[in-house]
Amino acid sequence: MENNDEGFEITEKLVFDLNLALYLDLVAVLEKSGVITYRQMAARVLNVSMDARDDGDRNLANALEGIAKGFAGQGDGLSIGLLKAAREIREDEALGDVPMRPDES
Repeated sequence: MENNDEGFEITEKLVFDLNLALYLDLVAVLEKSGVITYRQMAARVLNVSMDARDDGDRNLANALEGIAKGFAGQGDGLSIGLLKAAREIREDEALGDVPMRPDES
């Protein structure tokens, strides 16, 4: 069997895009099985986006906010603005965020 990989270059962008596609597929499966909601994923990804923006990584922050908007647009279409405003208020169930793991102290 001949290995024909001419013209096919594995780049960082390709790896990122494939990882992102697999991640989004996984989230869709988890949502359909009732393990997590799109609202929860939107809140979680938006939190990471806002942290990236605080750290000065605007490109990553913009990309993640776009993903969060996609998640928020599914189901009941929760506003990204509301999720941003609720970031510091950790009423996880009310805000649809993924609950934080309890301290093991």
